[in-house]
Amino acid sequence: MKLEKIVTWLDQTLNVAAFDDVSNNGIQIERSEVGGQRSEVKLVAFAVDASVKAVKAAAKAGAQLLVVHHGISWGGGIRRIEGGIYNVVKAAMDANLAIYACHLPLDAHPTLGNNAQLAKYFGLKKVHPAFSYHGNVIGVIGTNLHGQLIGICSGGAGEFAEEAKKLGCGLYVTGEASWGDVIAAENCGIEMICAGHYETEVFGIRAVAKAMAKALKVKTVDLSQNGPI
Repeated sequence: MKLEKIVTWLDQTLNVAAFDDVSNNGIQIERSEVGGQRSEVKLVAFAVDASVKAVKAAAKAGAQLLVVHHGISWGGGIRRIEGGIYNVVKAAMDANLAIYACHLPLDAHPTLGNNAQLAKYFGLKKVHPAFSYHGNVIGVIGTNLHGQLIGICSGGAGEFAEEAKKLGCGLYVTGEASWGDVIAAENCGIEMICAGHYETEVFGIRAVAKAMAKALKVKTVDLSQNGPI
């Protein structure tokens, strides 16, 4: 399948253009042309981070495209290709592996997103969007089996604990929080669970991998099944 077709599906499915993000979402590394097959993709790998380990695992699996939540280009882009960034870029280029990143859109998607999937995992009902970041609503709130209202925002979103309390939540779940956010949560009287940045952000890529395989009939591999990578 052509890389362009997969990228178009990702862009449209995740509504990437609607988000003002700190991540430069979309294709961050292209493939070079080999025998006229630059854009041909037979296997798509998925991981949370565009790490050297993930790139090498994707290459070992035989993938031509790696889709991640955390890419390598943020804000003003890559200003210097050195250190860890050099190692990721070199590994990708050595393997002729394209990398596609999707940050906030993958947190916020109403069905495939990290937070929607977390709500599903916890069995929450009456789920609706909450918690605005950079003008984008990325989290959710919903009720558990006991009728308790719970707020969820994946990754490093400890700053929303107080807002969750104001919304009527008795519990707030995120990945990680600063010490100041921990104290703020204690002071306002809400219980906050920090379940791990990585652990709360594997849900989205897994959901997108399954959705892509079904929609595009392309082979996918979830690298996160083997733990943090």
